[in-house]
This record gives sequence, structure tokens and C-alpha cells, in this order.
Amino acid sequence: MTIEALPFVNWIFWGALAGGTLLAVGVTEWLGGTTRGYRLFMAWAVVIGAGIWLASELNLVPVAATEATSSVRTALVWAFALISVAYLIASMARWPRAGLAVAGGGIGVAALVSLAVAGGTANPSLFAAGLATAAVALGSVNAAMLLGHWYLVTPKLSPLPLQRLIWIVIGALIVQGLLAIWSVVISNGAQLEGGLAWVTGLRFGVGVVLPLAVSILALLATRATSLQATTGLLYIGLAMVMAGTIGAASLSYLSGAPV
Repeated sequence: MTIEALPFVNWIFWGALAGGTLLAVGVTEWLGGTTRGYRLFMAWAVVIGAGIWLASELNLVPVAATEATSSVRTALVWAFALISVAYLIASMARWPRAGLAVAGGGIGVAALVSLAVAGGTANPSLFAAGLATAAVALGSVNAAMLLGHWYLVTPKLSPLPLQRLIWIVIGALIVQGLLAIWSVVISNGAQLEGGLAWVTGLRFGVGVVLPLAVSILALLATRATSLQATTGLLYIGLAMVMAGTIGAASLSYLSGAPV
């Protein structure tokens, strides 16, 4: 898979962003501490992301390496989109919904896993673990960055929900880094051959190391009375994790060895 993989890289990005965000929002709402305005905003954001992901799924051109689970994958993306809409309705009606969000996020991650196990790389199980972790990292940093804006207008809001999200980001990035290193080891450095070496270096540096450092700084900045610095750092972290997600998916299909 080369050029044919590009639509799937786009699919992975939107799936990780939408699925991971809904999962992070569900966990955050379950634990409490956020405002109704934030929860409603995130519900709308997830519905938009789910719509883009569903459109990406419906416009995928069949590729042999991914067709083994295509029917399951499509069903899961449809289920995710419907649950996202249900979560929005429940949020507007003030019905219990945290469990719905967590379940929807889990379905989103399952859709990513279904793509990974279908093929396209030399190690489907490692690719699946990488995509699941990418969803957690991308969704959590996105939810954290947007939550940071609420502290700018609600100074007395407890920093605990934001700190929880940043800790999840840090944990997910560490796991991502370990999975990527393990992949390089067991594939005998397939990702380091020829022109892929510098891409792999960027994937590690921009996609794991730098956002990890930024996330730690953002966590330390939550101790301040004003969280403007935290929000600014999370903007940078989000951009880096986005780049890392796209780079990892592209590199995985190009080299055949997931990172």
C-alpha cells in the first residue's frame, strides 16, 4: 500500500480524533468537575468529527489489504456516528450520558482496531495497539486544549479535570513511544531504511518526545492561578500529536512496520 493508503491515513486521523475525544469527554464527565457549556460544546464537536469520519468511510476505495474487516469497520463507524448524535441529544436534554460517551468512544477505538487487524502492515496487532493509543492521546489533548478555554472565563473552576486529561495524554504518549521503539526493534529497523529514516526521526521527535515535554510543562502550569499558559502549551501539543498521528499512520503503511 502506497498512494492507495492516503485515504486510510485521513480516515485514521479523523477516527482517532473523533473517537478519542468522545472517550476523553465521557471519562471527564463521569469523574465530574466540568461546566455544562463545555460539555455541550464538546458534544457538538464530536458530532461534527463523527460526520467527517463517516463521510471518509463511505468514500473509501476498496483496497485488498483492508477489506477483510470492511463490513465490520463500516458498521462500527455508523454506530459511533449514531451514538455521537445520541450523546448530543442527551446533553441538551440533561439526561445521564457519561456511560454513553465512554461506550461510543470504545466503539470508535474498536473501528480503528478493525482496520489495523485487516492487514496493510507486517504486525497487525502492534498496529492496532498503536492506533488505539493514538486515539487516546489525540482525543485527550484535544479535549484538554478546549477545556483550557473555560478556565479563561471561569477562573474558580477546579484545575483537577484538566490535570486528569493531561495525565492521560502523558501516559498515552509514553505508551506510544514504547510501542514505536518495540516496532523498530522487532522489524529490524525497517522504518530506518533509506529515505524513511528522517521521517521516523520526525515521528519520534515531533510526535512523541516534544508533545510529551510540552504536556509536562502544561501540567506544571496548571498550578498557576491563570491557566493561559497551560492552554497555549496544549495548542502546541495538539498540533504535534496531530502531526504524529498522521506521520505514524503514513509511515506504517509505507514501511509495512507500524510505529
